[in-house]
Order: sequence, then C-alpha cells, then structure tokens
Amino acid sequence: MPLSLRSFASSRLCAAVSAWGLLLANTASAAEPKRLTHDGRIKFSPSFLNEDEIGFVDFEKPTLTIIKRLNLKDGSVTPLHENVDKQELEPAFSGDGRHSVFLRASGTLQTSLVIRDEQENEDIVIPPGAGFSGYRSPAFSPDGKLVVFSFADEGQQNLFTVNRKDGKDRKQLTKLNRINNWPNFSPDGKQIVFGSTRDGNFELYSMKSDGTDVVRLTENRFQDVRPKFSPDGKHIAFVSTRDGNHEIYIMNSDGSDIRRVTHHDERDDYPVWHPDGRHLVVVAERNGSHDLYLITVPGN
Repeated sequence: MPLSLRSFASSRLCAAVSAWGLLLANTASAAEPKRLTHDGRIKFSPSFLNEDEIGFVDFEKPTLTIIKRLNLKDGSVTPLHENVDKQELEPAFSGDGRHSVFLRASGTLQTSLVIRDEQENEDIVIPPGAGFSGYRSPAFSPDGKLVVFSFADEGQQNLFTVNRKDGKDRKQLTKLNRINNWPNFSPDGKQIVFGSTRDGNFELYSMKSDGTDVVRLTENRFQDVRPKFSPDGKHIAFVSTRDGNHEIYIMNSDGSDIRRVTHHDERDDYPVWHPDGRHLVVVAERNGSHDLYLITVPGN
C-alpha cells in the first residue's frame, strides 16, 4: 500500500477507535440506574454499613418506620434491630460498622439520639429537651470517636458533637437563630459540610470541625440540602430544587463545577456515596413508587 494511502487508512482507523471510545464513555456516564429494592414503599436516609450492606429507613407500617439492612450481594432486606416498637429514623454507621447512631421517637414531635454498639447490643440514649425538641441528621467522624448532629429547640437548629463512647462532652459548633442541618465530616475529619438558612434559604456551607472558618459553597434562590463528602473528599453530592424538581448534583468540595447527576420528572433524594467513589445510592421515586437505586456518577 502506498505511504499516503497507508497514512490515510491509519488515520481513519484511529478516528474510528476514538469515536468508539467516546461512545462507550458516553454510554457509561448515561447508564441506567440499577434498582436495588422493589417493594415501592417510602424510604429515607440510606447509609453504608460496609461495601456490601446499606442501612435505610423503611415505612414498615403506616405508623412505624424502622431501620432495615439491604445486602447488595443477594438483595435480601432484613430489619437491623429486633422487636422495634418506636419510630427509628436517620441511621449512620461508624467506619468499622460496629456502631450505629440513629433517632428514636420518644414523644409527640420529639426524638432521642441513640448510639448503639451493634456487636454488644448496647445503647446510649440521649433524650431531647422539653417541648418541641429533638435531634436531627446524626453522623460519625471518620475515626468513629465523635457523633455530630443537629438539635432542634425553640424554632432553631444548631450543630453539636458528643463523644461516641459515652454520649458526653457536648460541644456546640453553630450558634445562630436559624436552621443548621445535615452535617457530614470530610474523610480526613478536618471539615464539616452542612446546610443552613443563615442567608435566607437553604444553602450549603463548610467549616472546620471545631465550627470555625465557615465558608458558603452554594448560592441560588432554591434549596440545596443533604450534602455528603465523597470517599476521597474531593466532591460533595447534594440535593437541590434549583431546576424545579428534587434532583441529585455533585460539586467540587470548594463549591465549584456543579454538575447535575439525575434527570427525571419524579423525585431523586437522599444521596450517599458508595465506598468506591464512583457511584451513589439514592432514594428515587418512579411511577409513584420509592426505592433505592444505584447510579453512576459521570466523570468519576
């Protein structure tokens, strides 16, 4: 083959390979979500126990929400705790999976904070205050030594930490007559990302783990809520209504490069990162049913 024809053929082959690679990349980034549960009941707050198990809140009965465990290997769903007779909400798990923290209904519009040793089946229960008060959105520090949470009292919510070991040494991180919620530690434990109404509507902020150096990350006239750091700390997944519906977004940890991840007429909510850092598990509404789905994060 003459050199010119050989060069032409080679360039066409390279172009074809490149186009095929681009097609594969686009197909991967637009992969259909994988449905993980199939009962369609309302669900909340998925959280990984380990790489193979997810804890989440399920409406077991119209008047009872309990924490269940989904095994990703065989698809089985079982209650995390036995003989539950009070509402369980918003579970989170320590990095080694031994400890859980969750909310337990303790009265009308009241929730207690429960720190449980799942291995020994022992609880530390921190009761709410008087009247309309209670805990919200607990999470562990990466080393499992602290629990951070939002506490609602007299129309405001602020962020606090306590020791996981005994539930004591309570420290207040925010001090505003506003709502501060959904705290989440960075993987190195140095930062906390959270949502706040301090500037009007719900926006996302970060601060040092001691509550200092607060930085605003988002700015729009709609709600940005439920932020979660990626396993490498480089990205934050969150929920926003900025495009008219509850959808999942990711951004860099400094608030730059916001990207929409889900595109559906119904609600996508409660994102949590898979330990591989390339997927999210979300609660998605499809045809009026609510289930857990595994979605690929484009570009990760």
